[in-house]
Amino acid sequence: MGAKSPLGHLNMSKPISVLIMAPPQASASVLFGLFDILSAAGQDWETLVSGEAVTPIFEVNLVGPSRQPFSCGSGMLIAADYTYEDAPDCDLIVVPGINISPIERLDIEDHPGIGWLKARCRSGTRIVSACTGAVYLAETGLLDGVEITTHWAFERLFHRFYPDVRLRLDRGLCFAEATRGPVTSGGTTGWQELALFLITNYGGLRCASKTAKVWLMADRGELQAPFTSMLKSTPHDDKIIEDVQLWIADNYADENPVAGMAEKAGMASTTFSRRFRNATGRKPLDYVQSLRIEEARQLLETTEIPVAEIGDEVGYADPVSFRRLFKRRTGLTPAEHRRMFGAPRFARYR
Repeated sequence: MGAKSPLGHLNMSKPISVLIMAPPQASASVLFGLFDILSAAGQDWETLVSGEAVTPIFEVNLVGPSRQPFSCGSGMLIAADYTYEDAPDCDLIVVPGINISPIERLDIEDHPGIGWLKARCRSGTRIVSACTGAVYLAETGLLDGVEITTHWAFERLFHRFYPDVRLRLDRGLCFAEATRGPVTSGGTTGWQELALFLITNYGGLRCASKTAKVWLMADRGELQAPFTSMLKSTPHDDKIIEDVQLWIADNYADENPVAGMAEKAGMASTTFSRRFRNATGRKPLDYVQSLRIEEARQLLETTEIPVAEIGDEVGYADPVSFRRLFKRRTGLTPAEHRRMFGAPRFARYR
């Protein structure tokens, strides 16, 4: 690759070579979305609008376990251009989202691409990921000590199996340096942020702007937090804690809910706190706050109840404290959340 200018342009004599991994577990929307938009950079605007010479930024190909067509995670057929055995050297490897369990570690035998990816790490090839593709990068050790993001539903998986990774699920995109090192983007449609990052840094600001216009890509902002669920199921076998969870689901607005949980469990507060965290991976107070904020979200989305009344209903008598906590946990104020996810937004579809 050529030298990089201050504005992010590359003095390229040829397109950046990109291999997008295409394992059988790949998410079709992420894989084909990335393929389409990266292939279009430097071409669509010129063809559809300006009439300028077409100058592709990327040369994009798929690499997978076989060149024979196979069904990906959602059932769509994929035909890779290269296999892991015969893939050429490239400038950039992109790992798309993959359909995997959010609680069980990968069986390496079912994911032969990870071994190939490890070898490419050692060769110095830049590797980036969208959504759950970050799990592949974590398996290689590339993300140890690195601040990353992924789909929010995989928080417990990373804490359990990849403890050296610095997880930032509030972020929609994470990278330490724009020109080198791993890049990770958030869940599902977060691949669009990754695509614009790559186009900006390899094709320049103007190319990124043109791509966003042609593809009608709205500014998603930096946050993933507004889209996350406060409550993520964590299977466990502790019957006492399970009973407490059922109880607090109906009593989260109590004045002292954590004390009530400990009393329901028949334990001293410190013993209960330790046991609850062992079972769920969360502190009791954090769990209660999540219940309250999630209920507040549902009321904001489905009713026109004033924000102050919603705060009081879920256990926060002080409206200022409720608004402050809501924004800290979700990245939005209650009013902003209502505008983004409430009934008025979807009324035009009915």
